[in-house]
This record gives sequence, C-alpha cells and structure tokens, in this order.
Amino acid sequence: MKLPASGSCQCGAVTYTLSAEPLFTYACHCHTCQKRTGSACAVALVVPLEGLAIEGELVTLERVSDKGEINRRFSCAECGSVIHGVGAASPALSKLQSGTLDDSSEVEPEVHMWTRSRQRWISLAPGVPQYETQPEDLTELLQASLDYRQSRAQA
Repeated sequence: MKLPASGSCQCGAVTYTLSAEPLFTYACHCHTCQKRTGSACAVALVVPLEGLAIEGELVTLERVSDKGEINRRFSCAECGSVIHGVGAASPALSKLQSGTLDDSSEVEPEVHMWTRSRQRWISLAPGVPQYETQPEDLTELLQASLDYRQSRAQA
C-alpha cells in the first residue's frame, strides 16, 4: 500500500489521510460484523491511531464485546458510513474499514477470524492464517500476519 493513503465516507463529508503502515489486515466473519456491514465479513486494517488524520464530523456508537470490553465505532454524522473503530483492549490502534479507502485494490486480508461462522460460499485463499474464533492475544494475529507477509515475499 502506498502511503499516504486517503479515504472518505460514502457522501464525502468525512475524509481522512493514513500516514502509517498497517500492522496487519484482517477479515472478520463473525455474526456481529456480518450484521454491522450487511455483508459476509468485515475487512479492516489495524493501524496506529496517531497515523490517521480525520476531517469531518463523526458520531460514536459503543457496544460491549463478548469479553465485556467497550468497542467504539466512528461513523460519518451525515451518511452513517463506518470509518473506523477503536477497542478498549488496544486504544492506540484503529481498525480502519478498508472499503472507505479511495483505492482499496491492494488490500488483502492477512488473517481471517471467526471462520466458524463464515458464509460457506466464501473460499479462503490457501496459506492465509485462519482462526475459528478470535485469539485472546492481539500479538498472535500480528505474528501470523507478519509470517504470512514473509512467506509471500519469498514466493
């Protein structure tokens, strides 16, 4: 991904610039993400929050995770597009929704979570790390992603 990268909501009232390299990119196939996106999964880039500069009015929606932690989603106040989320477990990291990027053509999930609830018609690429649920430790996802990137670079 070329940096800086830019993105926006559907109506353009919220824009952003991403200046930090994503730590990893994931696809979440849990039922909550399916309902939130109205799709088969959510695809997001985990980025340092300090590397995300947002302009425009956002509204915040909070929900409590299965672990009892508060997760916040930030959406455009005009059109409701979810731009990113921040979880209590990792407040310095943003889960930037990949579909809001102006150019998402290079975004590819490096890990898949909650595959036990994925839609059966979705085929997962061979070699991409998969988790039936979500690992307790975020560093496990990060390491799996780094290992996957390294294997692709060597191929």
